[in-house]
Amino acid sequence: MFRFEAEAFDSAISRYGVMFFADPVAAFRNIRHALRPGGRQAFVCPADAGLNGWAAAVASLRDFLPVGDFGRPGLPGMFSLADADSIRTVLTEAGFTGIAVDQAQAHGAWGHGAEDAADFLLESGPGRHLLAEADANTRARARRTLTDHLRDHVTADGTVRLLSTSWLVTADRPAGPSGRP
Repeated sequence: MFRFEAEAFDSAISRYGVMFFADPVAAFRNIRHALRPGGRQAFVCPADAGLNGWAAAVASLRDFLPVGDFGRPGLPGMFSLADADSIRTVLTEAGFTGIAVDQAQAHGAWGHGAEDAADFLLESGPGRHLLAEADANTRARARRTLTDHLRDHVTADGTVRLLSTSWLVTADRPAGPSGRP
């Protein structure tokens, strides 16, 4: 793990990155170490997969692609910090105080028409990963299944809108001696 210089920064910001830490407590301790006393970190990460329409769309492929435990909070990967209580525990163990975990929701535009949205989802991170080992027939079936799933989300103007839910998390390095709690 990269070790930051001590007390080098006033703030640390991450947008959809911290949930991939192999050892979250150690990684957040390292971030706290890099913050000056009284410094603040803020990050955004996905909330529960059940609150994310794009995750439900990917989960619709479970019958024939290796989706596995995709979306289950606490497991390594993009949903490792999907549980607010787990976030608070990790940050507390890492020495942060003033922890706030706020939910943010928005309906995002995922494409114009179900076919366009399916292409986008299958050609981006999780979709590409799931299709990497699939044969041509399975890839075609996945595209059809996902397109059918997304048809229910096409709005009057033809845009596919899916709810996305994330956590906006802020926490402070204590201002005491050496920033210790």
